[in-house]
Amino acid sequence: MPRPRIALALGSGGLKNMAHVGVLHALEEAEIRPTVYAGSSAGALVAAAAAHGIAVGAMESIADRFRRKPLFQIDFFSLVRHGLRARAVYRSEPLRELCAELFGDVTFNELRTPLVVSSVDVESSAPLWWGVPSLPDVPVADAVYASCAMPGLLPPGLVCGRVCIDGGVLDPLALRAVAPLADLVIAVVLDSTSPPARAPRTLSAAPTLWWHAQSIVTRDLGRHTLALWDGPPLLVIRPHLHDVHFLRGADPNRVIQAGYEAARRVLDRWDGFAVSAGGVYPMS
Repeated sequence: MPRPRIALALGSGGLKNMAHVGVLHALEEAEIRPTVYAGSSAGALVAAAAAHGIAVGAMESIADRFRRKPLFQIDFFSLVRHGLRARAVYRSEPLRELCAELFGDVTFNELRTPLVVSSVDVESSAPLWWGVPSLPDVPVADAVYASCAMPGLLPPGLVCGRVCIDGGVLDPLALRAVAPLADLVIAVVLDSTSPPARAPRTLSAAPTLWWHAQSIVTRDLGRHTLALWDGPPLLVIRPHLHDVHFLRGADPNRVIQAGYEAARRVLDRWDGFAVSAGGVYPMS
């Protein structure tokens, strides 16, 4: 029988995205090799790295660097100079430099494995899935940065002349574009299915409050997507990350391990899922 086409869709979640690395490790152990990767927001960074053939060990080393040098750095100069007219709270350079380091000038057509990256066109407010045949072939680094550009927190990205922002705004699970490309989809959901232990209570940390509000929207949009899913069978992996901050992260090894354990829980039940008939497994 022909090998089934398996899509791996990595959802948004800021620095919670390190859990995606643990999921990749578990899939490697199970000898499950996706035929297409998809990613939204921070999930796009890991999905693109996997599609480019970057080893899981190398990804773990990169994740460990964030403990010594934060990926999100406040742009004090721009805030002092421009005030409320500043483009964003955080500097774009650390993320842009990481994308350039990982992908260089590689375009989607040059990747080892097909990749779809979710973003949003600012002018039209429409979703854009870079990597699909209907869009131009563009540098992966440009699309990944744009997909991670959380509005107000990071400056927008420019992809093939289009100003784009965070793909999680409209498509936090990066699922809509991969359904026609796969016989089975594995989705990794990083949102909080229950309230965090310490929700923000004041306006003293505007980015945290912004993210808390965005997380509510992202969570509900993701649930809506799963509830109405009518594509191929969908396996859902949900790491337990309620105490992991989206900007500060946590111990990378612990977050990666959470992704690994969540993937193992689902993969160990693989034989029990009646996935041939479609549907979402498990729903909760």
